[in-house]
Amino acid sequence: MVSLQAITKPDFTEKSWRRSPNYLFTANDAVCPLIVQEMPKAIMGMPIAFLCVDEKYSVVAVLGLAPETNYFIGKDGVWRGNYIPALYRAYPFVLAKNEAEDEQLVLCINEDSGLLNDDDSAEAFFDDEGELSATVKQLMEFLSAIRVGLQSAARICKLLNQHKLFKPWELEIELEDGKKRIEGLFSIDEAALNELSDEAFIELRQSGALIVVYCQLLSMQRITELAQFAQLKSKADSQPPTNELNLDGVNEGGNISFHNL
Repeated sequence: MVSLQAITKPDFTEKSWRRSPNYLFTANDAVCPLIVQEMPKAIMGMPIAFLCVDEKYSVVAVLGLAPETNYFIGKDGVWRGNYIPALYRAYPFVLAKNEAEDEQLVLCINEDSGLLNDDDSAEAFFDDEGELSATVKQLMEFLSAIRVGLQSAARICKLLNQHKLFKPWELEIELEDGKKRIEGLFSIDEAALNELSDEAFIELRQSGALIVVYCQLLSMQRITELAQFAQLKSKADSQPPTNELNLDGVNEGGNISFHNL
């Protein structure tokens, strides 16, 4: 379980943090939640699907074709794809609910990240006036926007489910050890979409759901590229890892199953 510590003046004024030099912290993620605003960019580099957990659907980027496997990460931690999900770009920061006040959100840092310093030798949490530093404040705003985006995606998924627009994504992929059937992912049911009444279609359009529908359908062709990433996973990436936190979008022989993620 991830160890989170709330960032407070008494505890963090004398501490500092470092940016992650790579994306190894995502190596065990076969999927990553997406917000609606990033889907048009995400489809350029990865397949998008839906997961159903406790009868609730969510939008995810498909990063691997086996549990706890991310094909976009090399051994050196370099991200191979041309798009990095927004949720990863705020690491090691997280917005978490305050245990005392459930509705209040608190900015936290992942203590297990290895990026927290007990001295002021790296980036400061607070400025000379005792306020959050400009970078940390920007990250907090970024995380807040992501949280709102995830809530919006959840509402859209609920509406799509009400119109019965999800169906199991039947996948059979050729991997090094033979063909594998991928289970637990869902896609948009095009036949059901085409049979919607005008009233239902207008409801989807007005809710902003159509961008989710069409982005998911268009992204499905990326599954072939993902299978190729699987075959190339052992090869080192020639590009050097980035040392800067990417803040793009701040203003914006068996079966493999995803059922238990």
